[in-house]
Amino acid sequence: MVLVLGVSAGASGARAVLALSDRPHHEPVARCDVRRRPGTTIGEPVISAIRTLRATAVEQAAFIGATAVTLRTGIDPDVVESATAATTRQHVRVVPETSAQLRYLRFTGRLPRRGSVLIYDVGSSGLAACVADTVSGEVLASRRSAVVGGDQFDRLVQQHLAGRGIRLEQAACRDLKEQLGFERIVTAKDPETGACQVLTNNDLAGLAADAVAHSSTVLRSMIRESGTTPQSIVLLGGGAHTPALGSRLEALLRIPVVMPPEPASVAGRGAVLLAAATGMPSSRRGTALSDW
Repeated sequence: MVLVLGVSAGASGARAVLALSDRPHHEPVARCDVRRRPGTTIGEPVISAIRTLRATAVEQAAFIGATAVTLRTGIDPDVVESATAATTRQHVRVVPETSAQLRYLRFTGRLPRRGSVLIYDVGSSGLAACVADTVSGEVLASRRSAVVGGDQFDRLVQQHLAGRGIRLEQAACRDLKEQLGFERIVTAKDPETGACQVLTNNDLAGLAADAVAHSSTVLRSMIRESGTTPQSIVLLGGGAHTPALGSRLEALLRIPVVMPPEPASVAGRGAVLLAAATGMPSSRRGTALSDW
């Protein structure tokens, strides 16, 4: 059995997907998420994710025929290259995150046949947005912003609860925020006093409203620079489930908003498709990761 491995790397860590080489678009054989530890390089969670899924492949008596790692623009691929090549001794293709995202969206029929699309990717450290041509994949304009991001939303929740007498660590606020992406109401409990406070997805939408409005200004500038009007806005990343995010962007920019079923996994799934397409053998040892 031949498998392909795709890894998406970001500031918060790495997400990895292991799939059959002849059916990379089907349900993955295995997945893993590895959070980045404070003070470590981005390469560390990538290596950990690769090791974890390589072990899974060995357990299933399978061979990983190719591996691809996506990196967000602004991350030095050499950071991942040197660490991964030295530790895993496996050839890894490094590709821009946007290329992998567009590959998966095109494959699943979520890209318009012509024109451009706006990718709105909310990661833990901030927003990565770009306007890309749907046919060529060329990035026509791009922006990054720390105003909209998972960590920022966590802090907003933390401050909101603190103002109501509930003191929680940021990690606990992250858990509450993520629950509100799928539930209407959650209850926050102070671990010391036992005091409780109800938090709703409307509360979170209100807390994020100013940040989203700010991002719309950034997007308008980016759209003007691109010289095109995007056919749609695609919400990606772990923060894509933020309540009212899509409807708010749609109202501000008057562009239809779509969100794939698993917005945080799109880059990793795209990496799997690219790995399957190249079919580079993992037996090529010591090869530099030069496909940036």
